[in-house]
Amino acid sequence: MVDRPHAEATAFHAAPLIREIGRGAHGSRALTREQSAALMGAILDGAVSDLELGGVLIALRMKGETAAEIAGFLDALEPHTLRIASGIPVVVLPTYNGARKLPNLVPLLACLLARRGVPLLLHGQSSEPVGVGKSHARVSTLSVLAALGIPPCTDAADAAARWAQREPAYLPLADVAPGLARLIGLRRVLGVRNVSHTLAKLLRPVAGPSLLLASYTHPAFGAMLAELFAQTAATALLLRATEGEAVVHAERPQAMEIWRAGARVAAALQATPQTELVLPANTIRDAAEWTRDVLDGMEPPPVGIAAQVETVVAEWERLR
Repeated sequence: MVDRPHAEATAFHAAPLIREIGRGAHGSRALTREQSAALMGAILDGAVSDLELGGVLIALRMKGETAAEIAGFLDALEPHTLRIASGIPVVVLPTYNGARKLPNLVPLLACLLARRGVPLLLHGQSSEPVGVGKSHARVSTLSVLAALGIPPCTDAADAAARWAQREPAYLPLADVAPGLARLIGLRRVLGVRNVSHTLAKLLRPVAGPSLLLASYTHPAFGAMLAELFAQTAATALLLRATEGEAVVHAERPQAMEIWRAGARVAAALQATPQTELVLPANTIRDAAEWTRDVLDGMEPPPVGIAAQVETVVAEWERLR
């Protein structure tokens, strides 16, 4: 069952929209941006029944979401999302996957950026069903940050204090967008991911200019994000994900698309892989110790990570 924050909300009848999106891969039709905003707004207000909500989420998963649908869903999330005010632009790094095979390098990227004076905001939530498949092997960004002595922030003021100390700030999704966190939690009920996982990675919990670090897992999804960025005049850096995270792969060349106000202006970051690079084991302790060694200058950062840091810093400075 879905937690309903507004039990008094007027019921929203989703059946007409389910008829549009639920007719299979060849018969389904996409919703407009306005229809999508109305639907997601009703979901967040608790006005969609559990049965219809399940139908909507499964139908969207089977059909595949369009850029206009995602834009509408994000429109509806605006009033339901925490906004942190900052006097300067903020770099937003969503982190929801962690690492299963390679060590989690998101904390290293975040700390290196913060040390350069970049206000770095991470947000995330584990959505893996506990004890199912190999989910227990994932090393989350939150766990590595905690091992480094960087706990989650308690509120927006705490985040600002971290930035003043040149540390990254991490906020749980439950604090950033509680309604979206509840939707992600439905994976434990439905058994599969839903559109909320995509939306979470596009959230910018910032009041003011921001630079989003975004990623895609397959080319078709990357093409959809490119269309979305153009439609929404987004400022972002987009790259092929490493195990679902917006961090470069430490052992292979990688490019990153630069988006400025909805225009793709360049591709950067063609780092040469390091054949001699020795990465830590994929455990919380090993990842944290190695990250600390790199931050202390005892180990060099992977050249790809160093190149990503320079690209992010350059784009962030353009926004100032």
